[in-house]
Amino acid sequence: MSLSLYENFVEKFTHIRLLRQIERLLKWDYETCMPVAAVEIRAKQLAYLNGLIHQESTSQAYRSGLEEMVDLATGTIKLAGVSPIEASNLTIWSKDLLRLTRLPISFIETFTAAKINAVKVWKQAKLSSDFSLFSPWLQKIVDLNKKQADLLGYVDSPYDALIDLYEPGMTASTLSTIFDDLAPFLSSFIKKEAIQDSPYAAYFDHDFSAEDQRKFNQLLLDTINVPSTCTRLDFSVHPFCMGMHPTDVRLTTHLGGGLLQNIFAVLHEAGHALYELGFSKEAWNTPAAQPISMAVHESQSRWWEVMIGHSLPFWTYIYPTLQAYFPQLKGLSLSNFYQHINHIKPSCIRIYADEVTYPLHIILRFEIERQLIEGNISAADVPDLWNNKMKDLLGIVPDNDAMGCLQDTHWASGSFGYFPTYALGNIYAAQYFTAFSAAFPDWKVRVAGGSFLFIKEWLHNNIHQYGRRYDTAESMQRVTGQSIALDAYKDYITKKYR
Repeated sequence: MSLSLYENFVEKFTHIRLLRQIERLLKWDYETCMPVAAVEIRAKQLAYLNGLIHQESTSQAYRSGLEEMVDLATGTIKLAGVSPIEASNLTIWSKDLLRLTRLPISFIETFTAAKINAVKVWKQAKLSSDFSLFSPWLQKIVDLNKKQADLLGYVDSPYDALIDLYEPGMTASTLSTIFDDLAPFLSSFIKKEAIQDSPYAAYFDHDFSAEDQRKFNQLLLDTINVPSTCTRLDFSVHPFCMGMHPTDVRLTTHLGGGLLQNIFAVLHEAGHALYELGFSKEAWNTPAAQPISMAVHESQSRWWEVMIGHSLPFWTYIYPTLQAYFPQLKGLSLSNFYQHINHIKPSCIRIYADEVTYPLHIILRFEIERQLIEGNISAADVPDLWNNKMKDLLGIVPDNDAMGCLQDTHWASGSFGYFPTYALGNIYAAQYFTAFSAAFPDWKVRVAGGSFLFIKEWLHNNIHQYGRRYDTAESMQRVTGQSIALDAYKDYITKKYR
């Protein structure tokens, strides 16, 4: 009886998960190949679809079905004989329902439509480097996020309610403590000599064939065992990965930044893709096939982009192939190539930043968006504040707003509270990687020989297969035997760069 009740609930409400997959597919289409003139109707489509998903996810039928199995007030599971995975799913469904019921459908529809239109204006503003075009839309998105925080509820800061959407349990106060420790540590690596250009930069000052880059992108995906039967790689203004199902994951990259930027964007999004592909196909419509948090998701992308992708063993294996695709690099030795890709130099663009200065970009964004949500500044203040903080943290100032506060799509997309997960992802990745290195002390030899499947399998066995069964703290404790800390990340950076 207990088992059939659970199974009936899952079957009855599977359509909610299907609707969410359709919504993601429409978003992917919007970012990759949708006609420009279709923005207005797509905004209406997504507003309606998100409203429908919200309505179904908070319906009385859904609530009643869940209440038969869980006491929503206490979180106590009523059913006997449920498995640990089923118990975890019921607990997560209950928490999600209580959060969703705080947001009215009218707000969901209004917020969705605003985000679609704001992204359209952001693209125009970025192309023209004219923040004034985007400023009123940014303020509208900020105001809607403030309202969302009020609806969700919080104790100390409205920003806490927004962070919780991406990294459950994290707060602005905790982030400030972490970043106050991290910022001076990373800034200490930005020395005067590091600000100089890499002596090997000229090797990459070429118009590399777009078709050859596309082919090499696919080779990278094949090399690290991203199955082409379950994925596709396209192009967008901003690289991203969107998982529909463990058999359907969409990746994009962007060729405009240069050859290396494209390569590392592909490795980054491939890390996201492997996480999405590692979820259970049987439990695809439950929390057991969803990511723990966006910071854990980011740890997987930074793992492949940085821990593996910027390592000497990786390029020992694949650098000859890169030279074969791009003969312009034949005069550049492997040693000098490795030095170039790990050269520390503050730069304006976050997604192309070296791994030492990268988290400083995130700290800058965190400090600005927290002030926006807490009402200490307005959207019009952002460009000047951005430039001042860039100067303080990185010692540089962008030439224009396209290189500065207009470079990311996240604020236009309404994702306030998302940026901190990028920095946390680096911290988590280093801690996971320490455990991996202990399990495979010969990993460098194996990677240099072209072996990568064992890495994918370790990540799947320890992280991917569990979905949301364990929260971030529980996952870290299970995998590493330790609680979340900065030590592993600091140790990794110190050993590599000092």
